[in-house]
Amino acid sequence: MRWASLLLALCVVGCSEVPAAAPSGSPAPTVDIKRGKLDIAYSYLLDTDVHRVSSKAALIAGLEAVRAEVRRINGLGDVATPAFRDVNEIVPEDFRAFADAVAGLAAKNPQLTSDRIADAAIVGMISASPDCHTYYRDKTGVAYQSRPRAPSGSRAQPPLSIASVVPRDETGLVALPLPNGIGYITFNEFLHTGTYDTAAAVRQALDALLAAGAKAWLFDLRGNTGGDPPVKMTSWFLNGQSLFQAQRRTGVADTTSAVADLRLPDAYQLPIAIILNDRGGSSPEVFALGLHENGRATIVGQPSAGCLGAVHSTLLSDGSELFVTEIELTGAITGSRYNGVGIPPDVIASDDTAIAVASTILRDRIAGR
Repeated sequence: MRWASLLLALCVVGCSEVPAAAPSGSPAPTVDIKRGKLDIAYSYLLDTDVHRVSSKAALIAGLEAVRAEVRRINGLGDVATPAFRDVNEIVPEDFRAFADAVAGLAAKNPQLTSDRIADAAIVGMISASPDCHTYYRDKTGVAYQSRPRAPSGSRAQPPLSIASVVPRDETGLVALPLPNGIGYITFNEFLHTGTYDTAAAVRQALDALLAAGAKAWLFDLRGNTGGDPPVKMTSWFLNGQSLFQAQRRTGVADTTSAVADLRLPDAYQLPIAIILNDRGGSSPEVFALGLHENGRATIVGQPSAGCLGAVHSTLLSDGSELFVTEIELTGAITGSRYNGVGIPPDVIASDDTAIAVASTILRDRIAGR
């Protein structure tokens, strides 16, 4: 398992809320289309994409995106769409035909800058394989998702009337002793740096909640944007079981399992509920996936964002960067695919009622009902 790639993937830089914006542009109009940059982007997408986007789909989408830019400025003229081959591999001659077609549009519309044309073409190409971890960041730093989405759910809503048993920290960690022995925990990110480790902070929160009489764990991960792979935290509540499979474009799949030595003592092995919705994705989904598929947690709320994958990137000549999903994570027990779909809740609940619903489920579990 290539954890360097997975680390990049689980930081949900695009998973949740990348703003829509018009592609960037330089002030001087030119018919240059940055052909070399487009060639690298096309080749990288075809070589890396776990979904095996076809050359034809990518090139047609790229050309359509440039046409859309022409329409946006009320530009002139059009070009014929080349007969691209529908194969899952790089086709140099088809790329040349694509680039010639784009250059034809650029020549008819010199008011379109080379940056604007190239940005539009790349954003179009990646839209042919939508994935929350596949996105393009232009040279000004603006990011464009291949799968634009507008989350409808709310962030975590910890009760304000109860004091946290740990100080609120840089990830927004809150740990509340709710009535009936429910230990409530929420945080915004699975962060691991040289000075901070979410896993260590959450472990301290668990200790404090146990001391306060916790008999069940309620993780509210709405609005959690991901970060460090959550294998350690998931391993706390399992005994070496399989967590997920990493599917690659080659068809090879690796299974990642919980680390048995990281299992916490019996005092921590309490009933677990996890609240999710479409505003939280990536690491919180992986955490929930491993526990849920092993029968260790109940999912409450709404379907999650559907961002379960690993990404790799390439830096382009002008400082822009292309991120492409190279691994998709699926259920290790069921084989279920959640990327692009989301993890469905066991019990549906609105954002306003999710904590109450999850607390009732846990209260019944504590009582043995």
